[in-house]
Amino acid sequence: MSIANGIEAICEGFGKAPPPQDVAQARADICTGRLSGVPCPHNHKGAFSITAKAAQIIHAQRQRKLELKLAVEGESSLGVCRVCGCALPLKIWFDTETIYNHTDDSTLARFPEFCWIKKECSQLKTPQTT
Repeated sequence: MSIANGIEAICEGFGKAPPPQDVAQARADICTGRLSGVPCPHNHKGAFSITAKAAQIIHAQRQRKLELKLAVEGESSLGVCRVCGCALPLKIWFDTETIYNHTDDSTLARFPEFCWIKKECSQLKTPQTT
């Protein structure tokens, strides 16, 4: 996901609707390794560089997340994804369709197989049979 695509996704808010608490928690658990004991190596807790405008937008979304009381256990262990560059404390609350619509195939291919983003987007990409 490029910075521009990430900003577009953030500007859409949390997409159509934030996922249920249990879905966001399961996503966070994969990134942090809270249950498995093995955190994703792409969950970066260090500093990262963004534009002032991007920082302003991210801050506004974090405020909205707080107002909506959206939180998960282990959230302080979430950082920035090194694959897509997204702030994981926000991304876990986006609906899959919004994530998919703002993630190109080359970025999806770089996520590890265990990644919730890759798994959920792959389900959207693959036609469902009934």
